[in-house]
Amino acid sequence: MLRDELDAGEEPQSPRNAETRYFQTLERLLTIASPELRPALDQASLLVAEALDADKVDIFLYETDNDSLVALGTSDTPTGHKQHQLGLDRFPRSNGGPVVDVFVSGQAYWTGQADQDPSQPRGVVESLGIRSQIDVPLTVDGEPRGVLSACSIRSNHFDAADEHFLQSVSQWIGLITHRAELVEQSASEAVSRGRREAGEELARITRRQQEVAACVAEGLSNEEIAERLVLTPGTVANHLQQILNRLGLRNRTQLATWAVEHGLYRSTWDEAAEA
Repeated sequence: MLRDELDAGEEPQSPRNAETRYFQTLERLLTIASPELRPALDQASLLVAEALDADKVDIFLYETDNDSLVALGTSDTPTGHKQHQLGLDRFPRSNGGPVVDVFVSGQAYWTGQADQDPSQPRGVVESLGIRSQIDVPLTVDGEPRGVLSACSIRSNHFDAADEHFLQSVSQWIGLITHRAELVEQSASEAVSRGRREAGEELARITRRQQEVAACVAEGLSNEEIAERLVLTPGTVANHLQQILNRLGLRNRTQLATWAVEHGLYRSTWDEAAEA
């Protein structure tokens, strides 16, 4: 549906100006450096909203756990904020609607009279006042993953060039999403690997020796450790020597550092900071 009339006082933009704006937006999308998914998608949404003069732009991704399309990226605009406040940032697949239909069918949706479309969720039309909307499929690493949506409170706001631009942008956003997900996956795997390796390192000494190491990190002497753990000072000394030998450490200072790094001891400062 092409725009039938311009808003009062609005001047039509030349195709050349529009093409320049689209190209500049694509360039700026490539400069998004955030390794985290939500911040990256929020930035991308705002760039697209500015290019289309849209009241809000959302990047919906499908979440299998709740069988819904959820706006993981939304433009920093008043309408975008209101959408989240009203809980209109997610669409269960069972409820249908244009966003869901685009995800399921893989076909774009475009209207300039959303209030006359019975498939539109009432909250979108009545609470947000959306009148113009373009939804295009979003693929990530070759798989259907969501929908890129641009909305305006003005009727017949978008034209064919805008839809074509949004189709192109969805490919770049798919790349941004894939990159961010890979970074998050790598970070998660690194944490899991670190925990596994830390567990294996801890397993090199006995539970009693771990208690001794924690006491060393606390700064206790052999006599103080013996009193706390109900051992003799000689037994504590033997445990210490065995721990140093097994871990390849040279002295109590290195052992104290090792104990802190492996979670055997936390200072009262650390505990207070997390309280």
